[in-house]
Amino acid sequence: MRLRFGEYLHASQECALVIGKQAVFSPRGNRLMTRETWQIEGVLHAADPAGLTLELARLRQAYARPAAVAGLFLDDGQTPTDHVVNAAETLGGVRVTRLEFPHGTGGEYSTFRHYRITLEADFPEAEPLLWEHVETVTFQGTGGPRHIFLETLDGPPQRQVIAPQTTYRAIQQGRAVGGTGYPSLPSPLWPGAELAPRRVVAWGTPRQTGTQWSHFPLEWRYEFESTLPLVGLPVLP
Repeated sequence: MRLRFGEYLHASQECALVIGKQAVFSPRGNRLMTRETWQIEGVLHAADPAGLTLELARLRQAYARPAAVAGLFLDDGQTPTDHVVNAAETLGGVRVTRLEFPHGTGGEYSTFRHYRITLEADFPEAEPLLWEHVETVTFQGTGGPRHIFLETLDGPPQRQVIAPQTTYRAIQQGRAVGGTGYPSLPSPLWPGAELAPRRVVAWGTPRQTGTQWSHFPLEWRYEFESTLPLVGLPVLP
């Protein structure tokens, strides 16, 4: 078996590969993606320290660049096994999170050098999911009379009714974050009572991971006013 990272091809049986997979869930408990972690441990060989220096430079340069494909191949270097990652199928490509040389004693850097590399890749779910959804509905007023207080020249202020009835008001506002795309904009609870000129909708910049995007934020605010009571609850996603 031979490990390939982009155009860099490890020697046959040069390294060992351990793969772990972990599900990543949104705060709402939905499965958002699967994070795959590769632990690579191997030994580079060369005839002398000078040759080993060149081999180490090739290794570092290869893992410093993004790779379109990473995986385990048969000895011909072309036939893929089950353990192959295509960057186009991931969220942000294949990330090199660690490259280290864990041993420094014995004959290290004579004709051989141990190395350890960690790779990560995120595989999003097929269906776009909500990472977050929060909405509040705030009510103002009871429809009752409106009072004012008139200050007098002599004595305490006088309370007077200037309107026997008042309007009912409400504010519907919230925020949602889509996993791999913008979420749908919720509809206003009372379309006929909406104060349309005061509607606010804001689409935010998503989070960039490599060449991919995630966490698409959307915020909204609707204001309502009516002569009748406004009754309703937040919209459930």
